[in-house]
Amino acid sequence: MPVPFRTLGALLAPWLALAPARAAEPVGAETCKVCHPAAYDVWRESAHARAWLVLPERSRSDARCTACHAPEGARGQAGVTCESCHGNGQLYSLPFVMRDRELARAVGLLDPGEKTCVRCHDESSPSLTRFDYARKLPLVEHGRADREARKAAARPAPAGR
Repeated sequence: MPVPFRTLGALLAPWLALAPARAAEPVGAETCKVCHPAAYDVWRESAHARAWLVLPERSRSDARCTACHAPEGARGQAGVTCESCHGNGQLYSLPFVMRDRELARAVGLLDPGEKTCVRCHDESSPSLTRFDYARKLPLVEHGRADREARKAAARPAPAGR
């Protein structure tokens, strides 16, 4: 008899939780896109995706700049990627892990909030205006796009078509 995903996740949770989230390797935005295409599309058009491109050439070797404009730059990821905010995905990106919210969080999936944003959008970052989390959140909110896409895909086709 096959083991249900929830049971499998419960069995593996203690083992996976032993590996700290920081030790997990990034998997890249293309991996995230497989299961989250709508969120990926929102991100791809965002300022975060272009963060490296807008950084002046003279600043691309300054760690104070690259820490925010390309936090995964040392691993070949330019810009602010999914994992810059949600944590490195090596352990939580597995489909059976992502189906179990508790397990995914136990092995490194982060739920970003205002504290995540102000790591880069702080008083020292060059900006013409003060960072306003409530005003900026709708610009990066991408989970809703995925939920709406899943709902649309689950709707039955109209009768007679």
